[in-house]
Amino acid sequence: RSVYSLHLSMVIVLGLLFSSLLVRNCFGAFPASVDCQSEPQKGYKFCDSSLTPEERASDLVSRLTTDEAIQQTWTIAPAISRLGIKPYNWRSNCLHGWSASGGHWDSNVTWTVFPSPMNLGATFDTDLVLKVGQATSDEGRALHNIMLEKFNGESTEAAALNCFSPNVNLLRDPRWGRAEETFGEDPFVLSQLGVAYTRGLQEGDTPHYVKVVACAKHYVVHSGRDNDRAHFVANASMHDLYDTYLPAFKSQVVGAKVGQIMPAYSAVRCTGSPDGAPDCANRFLLRSVLREQFGGHNISVCSDNGGVAQVYETHHYVATAEDAAAVSINASTDLDLGHDAIYSKNLGPALKDGKVTLQTIQESVWRNFYWRIRLGDFDPAQMVPYQSIGADHLDTKANQELNLLSAQKSIVLLKNEGNMLPLKTDLKRIAVIGPNAASDRTPLSNYAGVPSMVINVMEGINMTVTSGTYIAYASGCKDTRCSDKDGFDDAVKAAQGADVAIMVMGLSGSLEGEGHDRDPTKCGDVTQDTIGLPGCQQSLVQTIAATKVPIVLVLMNGGPLSIAWEKENVPAIIDAFYPGALGGQAVADVLFGKYNPAGRMPVTTYVGEKELPAVENYNMSYPPGRTYKYYTGEPLYPFGYGLSYTTYNYSGLSLSSSTIKVCDGLTVSARSEER
Repeated sequence: RSVYSLHLSMVIVLGLLFSSLLVRNCFGAFPASVDCQSEPQKGYKFCDSSLTPEERASDLVSRLTTDEAIQQTWTIAPAISRLGIKPYNWRSNCLHGWSASGGHWDSNVTWTVFPSPMNLGATFDTDLVLKVGQATSDEGRALHNIMLEKFNGESTEAAALNCFSPNVNLLRDPRWGRAEETFGEDPFVLSQLGVAYTRGLQEGDTPHYVKVVACAKHYVVHSGRDNDRAHFVANASMHDLYDTYLPAFKSQVVGAKVGQIMPAYSAVRCTGSPDGAPDCANRFLLRSVLREQFGGHNISVCSDNGGVAQVYETHHYVATAEDAAAVSINASTDLDLGHDAIYSKNLGPALKDGKVTLQTIQESVWRNFYWRIRLGDFDPAQMVPYQSIGADHLDTKANQELNLLSAQKSIVLLKNEGNMLPLKTDLKRIAVIGPNAASDRTPLSNYAGVPSMVINVMEGINMTVTSGTYIAYASGCKDTRCSDKDGFDDAVKAAQGADVAIMVMGLSGSLEGEGHDRDPTKCGDVTQDTIGLPGCQQSLVQTIAATKVPIVLVLMNGGPLSIAWEKENVPAIIDAFYPGALGGQAVADVLFGKYNPAGRMPVTTYVGEKELPAVENYNMSYPPGRTYKYYTGEPLYPFGYGLSYTTYNYSGLSLSSSTIKVCDGLTVSARSEER
């Protein structure tokens, strides 16, 4: 603990020293990405801050040559030097804090890595998610300004003022590799938490400017198989489309006023889109639904990385790159994300060949610049309050307190037989076992930032117990795949004589993530259930259970884990998901009673893979059904399940009305008492 305190003190001191070098005055001395103070552009309408963003964007687009306009449809947008516009890179992510992915960061720049979106979903707390979004956008602005300083006003990858978040795809199947990125399986909860996060990112001190442009993804009917996403066609009924897959995106447009939407790699076949057009080229989804039905006329639609190229390369929907560019921008995909630059290389020939009109290109460019104007890119620094945000907003004490609270509130107590938890802090010997027990990487989830420190579970326990407690550690497995039992003997030795064995098991980024779903693993030659503990992990739990040492099982995972044997044979179980940089401290706080767990399962936990339809089947009601709304079987843990150290009695449930009309409100009342 003394080492931890010293480390934290050093981080604070170094942070203050770094901040003193980069904090700017209230007039924002950071270089601008657009020069509206020089001639001739100073006198142009697009530099006139008294005009509306719509008027300014229209003026700017009218001044572009055809080639200049085409080049601005690429996410690596080049400079337009004659108009004072510097290069702008649209590629940034901020799923749970700002992502470091692709960035050129100095070694002394660190920031907050919050728990995964699945953790935030387990809190069911819109106010908390709003605050996480606000902290993320503050840090995103700070990182953007720091990079403007470093690159003389040029926006670089991972440091733009937009970010490809939130992911509001519904978790339809636990095998989907990107489960950790979403808030859960319920359309309403997903919508509410998604709106809160987007509002936190975009809204700030003044309604005239957005702090960061959020981008809701992946539109739409998209949740596996991620391995096959580049060519997969999802078949969806119109009922499932509007009842399950679209509500969260509609809420983004109508409720959150999101700035960007990202189409999925995959394609959708439904009554409105009978030819199964890839989402980037799907006129029904983008023009009819997004723009006309939802009213998202000003939204900038940005393809996923290489998504436009896949329209012809992997979907084979059209034959050439030129046709892919034409069909995508005609469908209303405004920005082409990817180094292959399909738009910038092919829209010129497509225009010449009559496959696309100049007006269509200009409309897309207008929407892109509209949001850059809304960000304050074209205005004097003293007018934009966010332009003065510097390094003093990174990794702050307030953000780390919010980080810890988010992790604490997300932890779900699944079992507590005989009130085994909370543990006493003065136990004589504790065994800490498992491939995730001392891992600094697993708790961070994917698309993580650069934390100043990571507290893993082993360290969190060590910080919490008294000095007289001996901690015996063994990983038991080489990694989370745990393909053999080579480390079992060391784990048994660690457990011998212990008062309790805290086993930190589960998944990691090597087993689930973008581009790779959960697949069957093996323990030796025996194939394990795809949604159970991977490899020999269950055998390790069973081996330690045979020593008769009481076990507390701590799970780390994105998608839910089927732990039927553990539910019956392990006395205490918590699910920590991927709890962020301070996750180990949060886990220890729950284990030793400093924090009373209150998280609830944001997804259904199934008994095993045999209970699930094929991943490729997007019919929500196909037997035995998906999610708590349609599943007819008996779940291992139902949606919304979670225990507490306090026992409650609920009574007096009543409704304000016995009937309800469309769009009417309904109040539900109940009495809650501690027992």
